[in-house]
Amino acid sequence: MNILIAGAKGTGKSAIGRELSALSGLGIVETDEIIEDIYERENGKHFSCRQIYLEKGAEYFRSLESQAARMAAEKDWHFIILGGSILMNPDTRRLLRNNSMMVFLTCPYEMGWGRIEKGGLPPWLDGPDGKEKYRNEVSYRNEVLMPFADIVMDSSQGKPLELAEQVVELIKEELSIRSRAANTYGQIIQITTFGESHGPAIGAILDGVRPGLEITEEEIQIQLNRRRPGQSEYVTPRSEKDRVHILSGVFNGKSTGAPIAMVVYNEDQDSSKYEGIKDMFRPGHADFTFYKKYGIRDYRGGGRSSGRETAGRVMCGAIARKVMASRGVEFIAHAKEIGGVKAEKCDYGIIESNPVRCGDAEAAVKMQEVILAAKDEENSVGGIVQLEIKGVPAGLGDPIFDKLDARLCKALFSLGATKGIEVGKGFELTRMKGSESNDWMGDGGFRSNNAGGITGGISTGQDIVIRIGVKPTSSISSRQETIDIKGNDTEIETHGRHDPCIVPRVIPVIESMAALVIWDAWETQCCISPDWNKGKG
Repeated sequence: MNILIAGAKGTGKSAIGRELSALSGLGIVETDEIIEDIYERENGKHFSCRQIYLEKGAEYFRSLESQAARMAAEKDWHFIILGGSILMNPDTRRLLRNNSMMVFLTCPYEMGWGRIEKGGLPPWLDGPDGKEKYRNEVSYRNEVLMPFADIVMDSSQGKPLELAEQVVELIKEELSIRSRAANTYGQIIQITTFGESHGPAIGAILDGVRPGLEITEEEIQIQLNRRRPGQSEYVTPRSEKDRVHILSGVFNGKSTGAPIAMVVYNEDQDSSKYEGIKDMFRPGHADFTFYKKYGIRDYRGGGRSSGRETAGRVMCGAIARKVMASRGVEFIAHAKEIGGVKAEKCDYGIIESNPVRCGDAEAAVKMQEVILAAKDEENSVGGIVQLEIKGVPAGLGDPIFDKLDARLCKALFSLGATKGIEVGKGFELTRMKGSESNDWMGDGGFRSNNAGGITGGISTGQDIVIRIGVKPTSSISSRQETIDIKGNDTEIETHGRHDPCIVPRVIPVIESMAALVIWDAWETQCCISPDWNKGKG
């Protein structure tokens, strides 16, 4: 992680940055100094940023800013003092904001102007209208960049050391919050979901999207319709239209580079069924654990722990799927097993033509029968979903702690119904010998895919194959034994509108999470090697 010190010229970034470095013991780099070093290496003489700008012009200087941003982003646990227009470029902004915290400094125009007059005006402020240009530019930059800031501070309210001490305390608070920010996923492509099952709305914020991407509510709605309740007798009868509303980040049908906020309003919630059991813990649910962790819980349908939260993932996943489709990547999930009934084959063409989303027509009929039988018994069944990701080029993913399979498993295990995952042959490999499990190579590629398309945490270029174990829906109407919030033994019946099997509706959620992981990993790879995706979208 790095800590970015940003703000208009004259806000005291360098002075405060030096004090921060001294207080914390962390290193410090200034992008202006990096630019000057790059110029000296390339031209054999040392020029200041002002001299470089005057000598070579704006276009050349911006190219040096991009190089400086890439070099600064390679640092770890440094204060990075950002100069010039380096954050006004969406590409360098996304690169620097990855795994970083931004401290944005402001000050009154008159004070800022006075400071830079003493230190020497930059070339673009030369001339009689320089002060007015400065005022307009500061106003514009504040409007664009402040929404991205984690900490905003007025640098006119003290001396550099005093301000640095305040910033250190704010950084500690932000790090404390981030250590518990379990509602956000991703490094460059970040998704944050919000809302409760019986609250006013469910939503998500998608950040890190490049500007200019065409986005419509209609294409997001297609994926939401696949997940929404009330589709058939095999899922919950709760009647929600799940109409998506884009609140920000899209203008005239295109992404602006700002966070994209989306929301679905809850219209058919009925909390009355939970009033009689609000002091009891429903077996299989997160009622007990949420209560032990927070000392309070939303008993209406599980609140935040409800599967309804996944609507936000599908909203973001719809955009991720579109981006990845343009790069030749496809996500296909289907029911491999439900209630002990196994699919023996898979015809991709029929997955969406049956209510259980199974690629085996005969098995699909039997799966439906098993679900209805469990429903009649006031019970539920689980199953296995197979996810196949096609078109991922070789070389995607990172070794050690950010292996591609580890990232996918983390995302898929974040779904409340997931209780097991296999990659490739999975546990079957434990019964093989090395000579059988290894994917031999020849003719320029692999002769088998036991590893499931990922080796050493990095994609091989083959299909990525993952199987997800989905537990039976926890909410069932039959009588169960439990305890109440005082620890007393009791019995409970959970009445309401629940899925007798969650497998059919979790399939688009699984595809969405996989798409977000691959997109995020792709963008991370582009930071490591900008030319990696040439010819790949």
